Amino acid sequence: MLFGPDEGAVRLRGRDFANAFLGADADPMSRVEFEAEALNSDPARLADEANAVSMFGDKRAILIRQAAKLSKSIWQTLFDNPAPEAAVILMADELTKGAPLRVAAESNPQIAVIACYLPSIAEIETAIGARCKAAGLTISPAARTALSELLGANQALSESEIEKLILFCQGKTGIDIDDIEQVVADSSAGTGSEPLDLAFEGQLQAIETVASRSFREGISPAGLISMGLSHVQMLRRLVNARLDGNFDLAVKQERLHFKREARIRRQAENWSVAALARALDTLSQAQSQGRTTASLEETIAIRALWAVSLAARRR
Repeated sequence: MLFGPDEGAVRLRGRDFANAFLGADADPMSRVEFEAEALNSDPARLADEANAVSMFGDKRAILIRQAAKLSKSIWQTLFDNPAPEAAVILMADELTKGAPLRVAAESNPQIAVIACYLPSIAEIETAIGARCKAAGLTISPAARTALSELLGANQALSESEIEKLILFCQGKTGIDIDDIEQVVADSSAGTGSEPLDLAFEGQLQAIETVASRSFREGISPAGLISMGLSHVQMLRRLVNARLDGNFDLAVKQERLHFKREARIRRQAENWSVAALARALDTLSQAQSQGRTTASLEETIAIRALWAVSLAARRR
């Protein structure tokens, strides 16, 4: 089981573990992913999938997203009767020490529990250096520091930005500060953050135009919703920190781009934990609907952002 405050990091680690378990030559069909809510509506499905024998004798990996929402009867059955034919990876957001799922998993010797926390600046710099070295590129200390400060708390998105930078610099021997400024410094407008900021600021009328532009620029509706879920988690961390009197430190730890910091601060000051929980549900429902109705996923994503925006206006 993997859990932590950074949904992007949890998913990335979960898929890494699945790939490591299955091996490089595994059939893509040997990895199956489910939303917890989908399993709650069909309780027998997880047991069936976990105990199914692969047609070709391959190993199988089952990943369950938002596992904190999984019904206790389902995960308890799984814990009591481990699957002999598959690895089941539960991916959850932040779980308190007393959360039933976490307590049960940590007390079960057959289950590995891994907490996925936000990497430190030093860890990000080390990862950047390793990725560049593997690509045959050097990176100047100034460029590495600048890049680590620009990358946000969403680990999956950070990985994407590093890959984009390395691709941009192919044919060169090294990466310098100018490359960072060209490729990463102004990337927030193209990553989907703008429609999210508009939604959480209550600027409803601008959302459709900006979101549509993001889709044309390569951001998928599913990707935008996924980023929205991570955005809610970030705001929840900041709101809790504000209530605890640690707001400035928490903002610094999120490593926000300087152009967004003021906007994120205002959002964290205007939203409550309860309202963010409702926004999380809205986006989660949109995510599920988008997967079952692919032809309408852009409309579903935009309507979800409209709902968030209306909630922001009521703040």
